[in-house]
Amino acid sequence: MTAGAGAFALLSAAVFAIGIYGVLARRHPLGVVMAVGLLFAAPVIALVGFTHAVQASPIAIGDGLAAFAIVAASCLCSVGFALIVLLWRRTGRADIDALGDLEG
Repeated sequence: MTAGAGAFALLSAAVFAIGIYGVLARRHPLGVVMAVGLLFAAPVIALVGFTHAVQASPIAIGDGLAAFAIVAASCLCSVGFALIVLLWRRTGRADIDALGDLEG
């Protein structure tokens, strides 16, 4: 039994919705960065799922593009974590509201 393109689209939409909820509902920057990571994972799930469901060519183009997308998302999360550490060192607290306390 194999999953079709609709199952991958549904999974991708669910992961994207969880990511949007995480960005809008979280106050801690670490939770926001993790939710942004979910936002980047959703299209990767759809891309790999669609390329495997269609199987138009034996070359795994979707897998290669997914690897690049995962590397880009990892770099984004690394920068986000570095900004959280900087926020913590400058204000003594890691909260989204502490971003307003930062001055040049």
